[in-house]
Amino acid sequence: MSKDQILVVDDNVDIRFFVKSALSAEGFEVIEAANGKVALEIFRKKEPAAIILDLSIGQPDGFEVCREIRKVSTVPIIMLTSHVEEMDEAMCLAAGADDYITKPVSARILVLRVTTQLRHRAAQTQIVGSKVSAGPLSLDSESRNLMVDGKQIELTRTEFEFLNLLIANPKRVYTREQISEAIGTSHEYSSDHLLDTHASRIRMKIKEVSSVKVLHAVRGVGYRLLSN
Repeated sequence: MSKDQILVVDDNVDIRFFVKSALSAEGFEVIEAANGKVALEIFRKKEPAAIILDLSIGQPDGFEVCREIRKVSTVPIIMLTSHVEEMDEAMCLAAGADDYITKPVSARILVLRVTTQLRHRAAQTQIVGSKVSAGPLSLDSESRNLMVDGKQIELTRTEFEFLNLLIANPKRVYTREQISEAIGTSHEYSSDHLLDTHASRIRMKIKEVSSVKVLHAVRGVGYRLLSN
């Protein structure tokens, strides 16, 4: 049985060694890249199962590499950075990242975040041509696009999974734990900002084409869909 290949991109050799040691101990095969150019070359040749991508790797930086990969692939991308500002988290998600880890991180949490992403991707079901609607919203699982009042909105994989959960039962309030599981992150080891930033980005995308209000945050619980 072949091992899942994980691509780690970081210009710091010590960080690459740490990530490789942590993941290799759990049976993963780790491929290393010290800069964005090499990372993109390896990605095209190897098609890894997941990517751990540092932001500050020179030019192209982590944001640019993530955007390039997202043009052709939905491979799970976990951003790794020493930055702590909420804006960095928002920018990571805007570039198409699935998760965000702030350094330093323990080997246990790193492995958990990677395995959670891989498990989620493996469990995803593809229903060709299926459309689900609620009020002015229509979600297409084949194109993974959202239609609002007849206007198309492109979603990242994570944004799609977020809405796909809520639209299945528009009146139900889903907990943060349930949404985190649906989008492939671990609520126990993720920042609340991560989920809220996904929700905020969905709202902003919809606001660009419609005045309809879609997501409602239920304090202390999670989110539900506003479909009326």
